[in-house]
Amino acid sequence: ELICVVTMLLSVLAVKAQKEIRCYSCTTMDAEQLLQDVQDPNWRRWLENVRYVPHTNDCNDPFLTDRALRSGVRSQVCDNGVCMKMWFQQKDGTANVWRSCIPNAREQIRSDCTRISSAQGDMEVCTCDSHLCNSSPLQLSIVTALIFLVARFLI
Repeated sequence: ELICVVTMLLSVLAVKAQKEIRCYSCTTMDAEQLLQDVQDPNWRRWLENVRYVPHTNDCNDPFLTDRALRSGVRSQVCDNGVCMKMWFQQKDGTANVWRSCIPNAREQIRSDCTRISSAQGDMEVCTCDSHLCNSSPLQLSIVTALIFLVARFLI
């Protein structure tokens, strides 16, 4: 009986460990300026979260973990969520980064990158679902990496 109880407890802990990851949390953005520029109420509500993450230029790429942590970057628990890195570049060349967690989104959001270009500039949003994965400058999904490898062998 004791073995069954221990096995069950270890199984529960393993499932919890799989759902709970940590993500880096920081931004280089001026949150107040960003929120003034965004008119859409749904985007605005979500972007309010940028106010609560540490502001430091060490959040930029290349992301040097030790230096970033010394400058105030935190790692946060991301329960059943995905890590996110959002990169903006305005037409004048000004670039900003926001790294954070999107909690309770593991079932809805897959690991991937999406890039959007507009008259105002470019934005890239990358999501990933492993421990502290939002430190990389670019997160390639496994599918993207496989397509790239297959294409190289076919060419």
